[in-house]
Amino acid sequence: MPEVIADTAREQQLGHLRSMVENSPKRRPWAAIALLGVVGVGAVVDGFSIAVQEQRQEGGWYYGLPMLALAVLALWASLWMGFKPGPPKTWVAWYEHGIVHRVADEEPEAYEWGDISWVARRDIKVVKQFGSYMKYNLLILPETGGLIVVDNLFDGVLQFAEELTEAFARIRVPHELARIEQGERVHFGSQLDINAGGLGQGDRRIGWREVERIDFKQGSMYIYRHGDRKAWMTLSAVGFPNLLVFLAMSEALRRGAVS
Repeated sequence: MPEVIADTAREQQLGHLRSMVENSPKRRPWAAIALLGVVGVGAVVDGFSIAVQEQRQEGGWYYGLPMLALAVLALWASLWMGFKPGPPKTWVAWYEHGIVHRVADEEPEAYEWGDISWVARRDIKVVKQFGSYMKYNLLILPETGGLIVVDNLFDGVLQFAEELTEAFARIRVPHELARIEQGERVHFGSQLDINAGGLGQGDRRIGWREVERIDFKQGSMYIYRHGDRKAWMTLSAVGFPNLLVFLAMSEALRRGAVS
């Protein structure tokens, strides 16, 4: 771990280090780039040779155009692969009282838990012809600053995402419940909000006593009203901001309403 990250955490009094991940940017495929370059140059030579030869014999210089088109395609692909910007080296460290984020040689950015607007998981199953794999994305949005993304390029992304979202929820839930007790409304993006009376979206609301359960299936979240077989509301759980916070608060408020 770069010493500057630890120094930043000490300066901001973030406490003990819990976990850290860093990405491993893929190296450029120089062998493939060189091969495409050789093919492109060879195609240019052959294309011009064909054009000159056909022009002399039949006046049809355009017979060399297919080979020249191949040359342009190969050289363009070689240049694109060689100069396409890749993801910068990035570190994300999770501490007792917040996180530190550093990109390449830039100065690290430190955020206490209270400085973070929301945390979300956007995990998607990618299905291909000969198999499938999970594409993990942990999204962290500070109140000031850009979106922090931890994905499959980071070793240990799954465990890091699970532990960080759970830690964030433990810290955030008591704070948000206190806001509810003061009569405030807590928003979870633009999809949903909750208050002491219940949950809903805009004018469409349901009281806590009416909520029977909240289920998940195939990336969707279903909210059921007592006695109804069909879900009262269906929302995407993928990328839902502060999902664990929402579930913990909903359970606490529902229990409180029933008791």
